[in-house]
Parts: sequence; C-alpha cells; structure tokens
Amino acid sequence: MKNHGRNLVFLKEEPGKKMNFKMKISLVLAFFALFQLPANTVLSQVKIDFDVKEVQLKKVLDEIESQSDYSFFYNVNEIDVVRKISFSAKKETVEKVLENLSDIAGFNFVINGKQIVLTKKEQSSPTLVSMQSVIEGVVKDDGGYPLPGANILVKGTTIGATTDFDGNFTIEVPADMNILVISYVGFKTTEIDITDKDTIEVQLEAAAAQLDDVVLVGSRGKPRTDVNRPVPVDVVEAKELALTGQTDLGQQIQFSSPSFNSAKYGVNGTTNYAEPATLKGMSPDQSLVLINGKRRHQFSTLNLNVSPGLGTIVTDINSIPSGALSRIEVLRDGGAAQYGSDAISGIINLNLNKSVGEGTYIGTAGIHKEGDGVTFKHSINYGFGLGKEGSYFNTTLEMFTFSGTNRSDSYTGRIYPETPDDYDQTGPTPNFPYDTANPREDRGFYPQGDVVVGNYGSNENDTYQAFYNAGLPIGTKDWKLYSFGGVSRKDILAYGFFRAPSNFGNSALGIFPDGFVPELPGSSVDVSTVVGVDRITREGWNYDLSLSYGRNYLDLFANNTVNPSLGSASPTEFKVGRYDFRQTIGEFNMSKALSETFNLAFGTQYRTDRFLLKQGSPESFEVGSLATEGKAIGSSARPGIADIDENDLSRSNFAMYVDVEKDFSDRFLLGAAVRYENYSDFGGNLSGKLAGRYKLTENIALRGSYNRGFRAPSVAQIGNRVNTSTVQNDVIVITKQVSSDDPRLAQLGVKDPEAEISNNYNIGVTAKLLGGKLLFTADAFRIDINDRIVITERLDTGDFPAVAALFPEASEIRFFTNAISTKTTGVDIVAAYKERFSEKSNFSGSLALTLNQTEVVSQQAAPAELTAGGDPDFKLLGEIATQLIEVAQPRYKLLASLNYNTGRFGFIGRMTHFGEVQAASGGLSLEDPNVIESDSGDRLVQVFSDKALVDLSISFRFSDNFTWSIGSNNIFDTYPDKWNNTRDGAIGQASNYSSGQIPYSRNSNQFGFNGAYYYTSFNINF
Repeated sequence: MKNHGRNLVFLKEEPGKKMNFKMKISLVLAFFALFQLPANTVLSQVKIDFDVKEVQLKKVLDEIESQSDYSFFYNVNEIDVVRKISFSAKKETVEKVLENLSDIAGFNFVINGKQIVLTKKEQSSPTLVSMQSVIEGVVKDDGGYPLPGANILVKGTTIGATTDFDGNFTIEVPADMNILVISYVGFKTTEIDITDKDTIEVQLEAAAAQLDDVVLVGSRGKPRTDVNRPVPVDVVEAKELALTGQTDLGQQIQFSSPSFNSAKYGVNGTTNYAEPATLKGMSPDQSLVLINGKRRHQFSTLNLNVSPGLGTIVTDINSIPSGALSRIEVLRDGGAAQYGSDAISGIINLNLNKSVGEGTYIGTAGIHKEGDGVTFKHSINYGFGLGKEGSYFNTTLEMFTFSGTNRSDSYTGRIYPETPDDYDQTGPTPNFPYDTANPREDRGFYPQGDVVVGNYGSNENDTYQAFYNAGLPIGTKDWKLYSFGGVSRKDILAYGFFRAPSNFGNSALGIFPDGFVPELPGSSVDVSTVVGVDRITREGWNYDLSLSYGRNYLDLFANNTVNPSLGSASPTEFKVGRYDFRQTIGEFNMSKALSETFNLAFGTQYRTDRFLLKQGSPESFEVGSLATEGKAIGSSARPGIADIDENDLSRSNFAMYVDVEKDFSDRFLLGAAVRYENYSDFGGNLSGKLAGRYKLTENIALRGSYNRGFRAPSVAQIGNRVNTSTVQNDVIVITKQVSSDDPRLAQLGVKDPEAEISNNYNIGVTAKLLGGKLLFTADAFRIDINDRIVITERLDTGDFPAVAALFPEASEIRFFTNAISTKTTGVDIVAAYKERFSEKSNFSGSLALTLNQTEVVSQQAAPAELTAGGDPDFKLLGEIATQLIEVAQPRYKLLASLNYNTGRFGFIGRMTHFGEVQAASGGLSLEDPNVIESDSGDRLVQVFSDKALVDLSISFRFSDNFTWSIGSNNIFDTYPDKWNNTRDGAIGQASNYSSGQIPYSRNSNQFGFNGAYYYTSFNINF
C-alpha cells in the first residue's frame, strides 16, 4: 500500500502462518470500506488541473495528492503504479478525476475522509473475452504524421491500448462494443465508430498549438519536449523542408535552421562536389552527422581551395535524399561525449521515414530568372510491411537534374599575345568559340561588354539516389532486426578559369588558339548500410547491436584542357584520379530507466577509417619537355594524382561511454556523460559533458551545459599528398601538399598532428506561453578550441633554406599542424507561434536568429628548425586563412516565416537575412567605402553587405491526395555584392574579380549568386 508518497513494506507470510499476504491486504482494505464516512464537502470544492503525457500512474496520483490534500492507499501488487499513461484534468473535482482515471488505470476507489483507497478492478468475464474482435489502426496528427503514445480506450470499459513509435496500435474489442475513444495530450479527444471495421486510420485535431517536439538526440535518456530538454535542439519536419521550395537537402536545412550554413560555390575545387556545411559558423569537420542516430561517413576529398572550411573534410548532406526523411534534429550543443569526439559544434540527426501502406510522389520543376538553372526533381517514397506486426520496409527513389548557371561578367583582360612565337595572328581565328561583337584585333583585347569567356555559377548536376529503412520483429516481440542505408550518385560538371592564349605558361596554341575553359567532370558515389538488432527486455533493458559500412569515392576528370608541358602532343581529356574513403563501425549500446527519475546508458564502439588516393592517367601529371621553357605541368586546372602520391592509409578507433540522467525533482534535471576514445595512430583522450535544466514554473525553465571534446585529425588530413602547379610570372610554381607521415617534417621540428581540445559552454532559457501556443528559447554559447588543426600557409622554399634542402622537388610546401586556438561566441534565439482558427483554418509563424563570432585568439610560433635562415616571425596560418575562419561566413542569420492555411489554400512567406562577410583581394583602394584595412595592415579587405532574401509560395489542395504548389525563392532577385571592378565605376578593381570571370566572391559566400528562382511542384499521396 501507499501513504503520502511512501510505499509500506509487506513481508511474505512465513511458513506455518494461517493468513497469507493477500488476505491481510484485503482485510485492511475491507476495514477502510466498512467504516468509510461520506466524503467531506471540501471534496466537491477542490479543483484539480494538470496535463501530463506518458508518465507513470504514481506521478498522477502524487499530483492529485499535492493539489487536494488527500492520501492514497493501495496494494502495490494489485495497482500497477509504474504503468505509463497520458491524462489531463481541467479544473475538475477529485471525484470526477478519479472516475475518469479509474477507467484508464483499471481500479476501483472508495473515499474515507481524507483517504482514498484503490482496489483492482475485476477483468471482463471469460464469456465476453471470447467474443472479442481485433481492431488494428494508426493514429496521426492533422499533418499526417504518426503520434506515438496515444491512448485508445473501448468506451465504457477499461480495455485500452497505446500506439507505438509509428502511431500503430492493436486492440481487442468486445463484440457488443463499437466505440473507441482516442486521446493524446494537446489534441482533441475523438470517438470512432468501428462497426463492421477491422482497420482504422485516425487523424487527431490539435486542441491548441503544440510546438514542443519530442526528441531523444542530445540525451540517451527518455524523450523530452523543448521546455524539458537541457540542451537546445531544432526540429524540422520533412514537410517543412519541402515547403522551403529548395531542391537539395543542404539548402532545405539552410533555410530552415538558423545556425546551419551551406552555400553553393563555383570554380572552387572540392566545394564543387560537396558543399561545406557548418554549425555556428565553425568548421565543417567540427559537427557530426547521424542517420537514425548512427554516424554517417564523411566525403573522400579535402577542401584545399580558398573558401570556408579550408583544409577540412565535409559530410556530404546532399548525398541523402530529402524524400527519405521524416524529420531532422539539429543539436546546437556539443555531443562529443555522447556520440563521438568530433561533435564539437553540434549534431545533425536525420531520421528516416518508417511509414507503411502509403506512398508519396513529389515532382518539381523550376528555372531561374536569367533563363538558366533549369531544374527537374522526382521523388517517390513508399513503405510496406514485411508480414509481421510492427514491421516496415520504406523505400525512396529520387532523381534530380540541374542545368547549371553562369554569372560571369564580360571579360576585360587580354586574350591574345601581342607578339606570339608559334601563333601567326593577334586576334580570333575563324573558329573562335565565344560570342563576340567587333573585337579589337589590333590590341589583342576585347572591349568591355564584348565577350563572356568564363563559366562561374552553380554547377551542372545529375543526381540519382535510392534509400531504404527497414525493421522486422523476430522471435518474441521484444527483438527487432533493423537496417537502413542507400546509394547515391552525383555527376557534377564544374569549370575552371579561362586559359587565354596570352598566358604563355598555360596555353597550347596549336590545340586551342583562342584559349579554353577547362571542363571538370566529377562522379561522386556514396554507398552506406547499417544492420542491427535491438531488444527491450521485460526488465526494461534496451540492447542495440549494429554494424555499419559507408563509402564515398570521387572520380575526377579534366576535359577541354591540356597538359601545357606536352605542347601540341597533349591530349585534351584526362582522368585525374580517385579519392576514396571507407568507414566500418561496430557498436553496442545499452540503456535502462533504473527508476522513473534515473536513466543509465553505456556502450562501446569500434571504428575503422581508410583513405585512398589512386593515380590518374599518366598524361595528367607527366612532366613534358616544354616544362623547361616555363610551361605548366599536368592537366591544366586540375593536375592528376601522380603514381608517387598514391596512398592507402588506415586507422582504427575504440570508444566507450557512460551517460546518466537524473530527475532530482519535477523541476531539476541533471545529466552527465564521459567518453574515452583511443586511436591507433595517436592514442587516447577523454570527452565529458554535464547538462542541467531547472524549471522556474511548469512552462519556463533555465538550462545549461558544459562539454569537453576533442577532435582527432582525419585520415585524409594525415594522408593527403597531391601536388599542384601554377605559372606565376612565367615561372612554374610547384606546391607540394606534404602528408603528415613524411619523415622530413620531423626534421623541420614539425610534430605529428594531435587532437584539438574544445570546451563548450551553453546557457539558455525556454518558455511555453499563451497556453502553449508560443514557444520561446534563447541560448548563449562559447566554444574554445585549443591546438586547432589547420593547413599552413604556403612556405616558399626560396625563403627558407632548411625547407629547400629537404624538399628540392617543390617551390613551396604546406602541411597540417596544430597551429592556433580559437574562440566562438554567440546566441541563438527561436520563437514560434501556432493558432488554429477553425477546423480548416490555421496559422503558424516563427522567428529564429543566430549571432556568432569566431576569433583566432593565439597562434603557435613556427619551429625554429623550419624558419632557420628565413623569417623567424613567419606565421604558419596566413592572413587569408585567418579571414576564412573569422569573417568569411555570416556572423548573423535571421529566419522569419509565416504559414497560413484556409480551406484548400496554403500561403507561405519567408524572409532570410544574412549578415555581411569579408574577403581580401589585391587591387582595392581604401578610398572605396566598402574597403577596409585588415587587422595586420598588410591587406585590403572588401566588405560584402548584409542581404535579405524573400520567398513566397501558394498551394492548392485539390483533394486529400493531390496538392499543387507554385512559388518563387528570392522573389526580389537579390544578389550578393560584387567584387569592386572598374566596369562598375569602382575606385580600384579587385584582383579576385579575375577580369570579369568571378564577379561574386568564391571565398566568402552568404547564399550563392543565382538570383530569383521560380518553381512549381505536385504532391501526390497514394
């Protein structure tokens, strides 16, 4: 029995006793019933008011006691007080509350003064049970998404069921009963007539705006809503991603989550094939991507071009079809101790769709205002069962084609040599491939506006993707086999800079007398699969054992180009080589709610990473006979991977973690985690996390966390060693990327890269106001990273004798090292409001703002052995690379959206405001108001002003199964600022303007540069 929250202890009857334990309890309860007095009149005056979801019955009884001053007595062997239920009382009397609760919890009650005695309610008779029928169904919200934990009750009885994670339920209904009562916290209770039915589908209507998404990411304990979470998480449903009008997943998240940034680039190396995606303006490799809570493998190629994320490996978000998702969760807090050492800035968890028996087709077509960038996308998703209750096999097929854009200005530079040696004219040939008007052949120039030679924009893209998500109960219902994964192929056509005939080092006049623009095709293939088994025992232990494999390889080519050092003997098509990354992970996780207020989770993981470089065709890296005359080596725009640069590097990682979470009271929650990881190549380290939440009221809470993480250098950073060559002032410059395993670096005093250490601090407030219609969160953060891994500035061997002596084959070298420490500070603010005006009319609005700033606070001195004979003050991280870390991404981003539905029409308006960015360039003038001096005073920096994009769309629902939408992204045709150039009347022309080829910065990017986009889409459910 139970009294004032304390269980009375009953001992089992010893042998020889005449009265057993159960009989004693029955006599005690009968005693109370025999002498019970009429309920005090206060009983009808006390009003109970609360609303709980999926809590133990004991919590409900405790809440009634706290509000009414009554005490409960019951036999813990008869009343299942640990059973979880959802229940609400709206200013009702204790007696009324008990009447409603007794139907759900299955007890009888009697009231004796201030005491309430509970006894077990008898089950239905065997005769009635034998006449039962089985009803199967699914419960969804008004948007069509499953509601886990909804209560189903046969009206007038205590027979009930609860929906599973996918909203499915099965219930046995007596033959003379035909009404089911379905309820869920925050939704209107609905009664369903099941006469002559064996399956039903129920959509519950929201009783009030429900903005609290229940998530598990960020905690390995029980799911919690945003007000109850100790860490900040953005939750974006799949339907919200689709409503952005964007076609690829990276851009969908970009315009849905404030702290996420992903911009499109052109003429910029690896970023042509996998866009850098960041959280909080930090590095792409300081965040972790999960699918269904499992680590996603990374891209195979380093970003070695001048853009945010220089020297890092990204996770290619766009290799995952958006149509396969049910929602995404963006954890804006460190998770290194819980999920992996590289989750410094946060986690992006992609949840795959599990739906069964329904399908969706989405077809999209669009075009940009300039008439290019034609887009077609087809996405089809369908799920079916595998013959067992609770099984599913959900599949997605997507095809995406994009014709590319070109935003180059007219070329303003010299095209032809004034005095050619192996060329008999200074003007265009009859086969001149570019659109020209009255060329000035006498000077070898084209006047401004005559010709566009470059191709600078978003790259041509053909993508084909197939994904699956499957689950199958095996044996008893507490075992389940699961698997998910897929394959993605992206064929990208990028372009290089125009090679003018006047550029001696890069020209091959016998093949391209009018110059050429290199075409740079690349095929990126992603393959992944996860297979696992989980089990929830009757004792509450959750076991999860899985094995996953992921691979990305990128095959690169160079067409419409030459190896200048081979002259007229050069081919014009080359295979550049293959970058390959493979990852295998085995992991085992266990968790259990040891009590209602205490959760324990622990596990272990073993991971292997493998990075491979495979050579290209010999002509792509061959040193031809004309190299001695100043002709560049290798396929121009993208030299091939040489045979001596091939590499096959592997390493393993063993990790184990413990994660605990404790509710010390209804108000105070505390969680802690520790993780140990040991790498085969550089040893082990610890990560830790401490997070807490304190409720000031039921709907207002404070939260905070501290995270200590570390990120090991990736195998690509350790093993990459591809060389490139350029021609500068008729001199060939060979840049050598030195791999970390090169013993010559140790002779220069350069240590092997070690793990970077991070300390992450978060503090925030959450509030649910206006009856749950308004949700507000504000979170401030600071992330300090020591020994941050970066790629160095290029060291000119002519300036450092010690370097020249060890690397005679190179003009300059660069390598990875722990060179700097950084500090990132900021705040994220999110406000969301929902209102339902009627059954067919509702409104939602949101405002999300992120402010962040990253600073390089210190830099290690270069080793004395390296600078011997050269500049002792040389900085390993150059000024441009520092700017890429500090000012190349917007320091603030504001998302505002309005969504109104009435009848069959839906209207969406969205504004995204990006903060300013900066980039350095030669040729600028301080007289220009958009130009500032860099902190060191060595360079001039152009400021690209803040911009706002506005998107609008209208949809019409012809039926429950067919919706048509039209819309425009960037409806006002907003572009980022251009580089200063004399064509636009600027005081000085930026060298990065590249004579008109690169009008918009490829180094600092806010949102791309394609202008207005118009689209239409069809959504068909079947």
